[in-house]
Amino acid sequence: MSLNSKENDGQSISEKAPGAEPPETPAVRFIGSYNHSLDSKGRLVIPQGFREKLGDYFCIAPSYDFSSISVYPTEMWEKRNRTYERLGTLNPAVNAYLEQFYALSYDRQSCDAQGRILLPVNIRNKILNEERDVEITGANDHIRIIGAKNSLSGWENFRNNLPELLQMIAALDQG
Repeated sequence: MSLNSKENDGQSISEKAPGAEPPETPAVRFIGSYNHSLDSKGRLVIPQGFREKLGDYFCIAPSYDFSSISVYPTEMWEKRNRTYERLGTLNPAVNAYLEQFYALSYDRQSCDAQGRILLPVNIRNKILNEERDVEITGANDHIRIIGAKNSLSGWENFRNNLPELLQMIAALDQG
């Protein structure tokens, strides 16, 4: 059903008062956590719900801190790139960061018929090292792929720092 033919209180959206905006479409959100293993060729099964939200083509890139692999729907990838472009290319630190970031980024990726993605060798070796067991987690606007050992370490660190984190969050809420 097209936006113009969608019924809303007996009127189509196009028949609403001039200047009325159509209802906002909910943003794609990736949530949940799954454990999987890479096969011998570096392929990874992406959970069905995540595949549907990724769309036909997506981008594979390092996370902002290079500790995991991120898989972005194309729209979110473009949004991330616009953010980086605003940082400016005359700053040597930004340039050094972006050179490595884009060297490990791959656009126009897709799932095969079995719902697997191929993690390119370069990013796989540099981010996951030799680890084959991974955790695939929703990270709001993208998917995060992290080695199982690093994921466990991150969880333990989170648990150890939880009281301080909760205090910081409470302070933000009051400010």
